[in-house]
Amino acid sequence: MANSTITASAFVLTFDGGQDQNGDPIVLTKAFRNIKPAASYDALLAIAGKLAPLQQHPLAAVERDDTSEITA
Repeated sequence: MANSTITASAFVLTFDGGQDQNGDPIVLTKAFRNIKPAASYDALLAIAGKLAPLQQHPLAAVERDDTSEITA
């Protein structure tokens, strides 16, 4: 049976940057790398709630990007 271990995590905030001159949405991201793999989703969402008001653009999404090693 295969097992996986999280080797790296990143916390990504996506912001709504408005629209460009063609009417296409502008999506801005900020990534925070080296997040502890044990960090809970609730904790990351709470941090996003504290960081969002400090930004120039409104928060659109909060993501966690994990990289895992799969072993046999």
